[in-house]
Amino acid sequence: MTSGQQKELFEAMFKIEGSKIEVQQMALINLLEEMGYGICRDENSPYNNQLIHKRNNVIQVYNEKNLAHKLICLMQAHKLDVKLIEKFVRGSLGYLAPSKLQLLKTIELDILLDTRDTTYIPFMNRLIKVTRNGYEVLKYKEEVMEGSILSNSRINKRFTQQESSEGCTFKEFCRMITGNSEERFNSLQSILGYLLHTNKELQENKIVLLYDAEMSNTKEANGGTGKTLLINGAIKQMRNVTVIDGKRYDTRPNRFLYQNVNPSTNIVLFDDVNNKFNLEDIFSVATGDFEVEKKSKQSFIIEYKYAPKFVVSSNREIKMIRGASSERRKIELVLDNVFSESFTPKDHFGEIFFSSDWNEDKFNKFYTFMFECIAYYHQNGLVEYTSKELANSRLKGILGNELYDFIHEDIMELYEEDEWIVKKEVVEYYNDNSSLAISSHSLTKAIKKYCHYNGFKYKEKNSGSVFSFRIVRTENQEEGGSNE
Repeated sequence: MTSGQQKELFEAMFKIEGSKIEVQQMALINLLEEMGYGICRDENSPYNNQLIHKRNNVIQVYNEKNLAHKLICLMQAHKLDVKLIEKFVRGSLGYLAPSKLQLLKTIELDILLDTRDTTYIPFMNRLIKVTRNGYEVLKYKEEVMEGSILSNSRINKRFTQQESSEGCTFKEFCRMITGNSEERFNSLQSILGYLLHTNKELQENKIVLLYDAEMSNTKEANGGTGKTLLINGAIKQMRNVTVIDGKRYDTRPNRFLYQNVNPSTNIVLFDDVNNKFNLEDIFSVATGDFEVEKKSKQSFIIEYKYAPKFVVSSNREIKMIRGASSERRKIELVLDNVFSESFTPKDHFGEIFFSSDWNEDKFNKFYTFMFECIAYYHQNGLVEYTSKELANSRLKGILGNELYDFIHEDIMELYEEDEWIVKKEVVEYYNDNSSLAISSHSLTKAIKKYCHYNGFKYKEKNSGSVFSFRIVRTENQEEGGSNE
């Protein structure tokens, strides 16, 4: 539709008889349909009964207020008589009432979705298609597309194809926080690719846990290490991220915990969770259909296949019931404490990632690296990296150096594997030689945690009110007593 044709349709909206001006509702409906507006009529869609605009394979969700602003701006651009514009302004909310907009034609929401082995990343000028073989650059108009793009899913930048991601400072940052280890870096790549891929047919729907290598057993947060930068920085450049402040997490029921989640949300980040947070609290929403309740608004359900993925960041161990069920639903990524609040990425790189410090070339290098992460995920799936050194580093942070050294050196080295140890004697010995006394219960928890991190089994027995324990370090060791 040309500008002249659009102006004629605007003028046709008004019926003028002398000084009397009327807005003809069906002429307005005709104008809106010619401009590409319609109504979604799909009970299974979260956009059911909403106003939709579709043009050049791009879909945008509207409401009557932003539609009124759009139309008034167009009337002014076409230089319509000010009396006509004034007439429309005064009654716009009536002319564009939801009941009247229901007269619009139906628009099918053929949204282009990621498939099992393909990821789509939409920019303002191009659509990127990523598979295990790399990425392709598609044009919205010229290429045959199997669906349309939601406007709020597009990255508000233009992409220019690069030969490689070499020179990407964010890529160097990722190598630094994974200890310049190729195996750990590959694990990080697979997790970034997993989070950028929205299809769930592989049933690999795991909660990503981000930890610091040097963990804490205190209630104080340990910010600035890079956990948040990965998700609310890097991933947010390409997907829709909703952040929930983990420091304020409360175990009391909260119907509106997810009220900022929308149908277009791809990632929910529980950022820097406190010691009240329990991973099991989010198992049901992270692995099934997702109901969203908003204050003063009707709740809606996001089907599992469209629901967001979940990330939890913490500098302390996250509570969960140990066992196969929890292990199956999570994947952990441990980051080195290279950066802190006193030594930030800006101090090292001389730039603030994703800010005005970055020019077009830096962004294009970053996007290319993220495409590489997606391709790596398609090739390898989720890759988890485990290391005894990393586990011990985390364990020291959780237990404290003194308690860790006592278990590691005094208990593990002084007692034989098949030897039963009287718990009371160990507690008394520790309290006589340490700077801070500990209860029998607390020491037991610490020993169990040590065993869990090292793959050992903790056994205990009660004989004549004498409590004893032993640590089974090999799989073929004869088991005795009870596993608490």
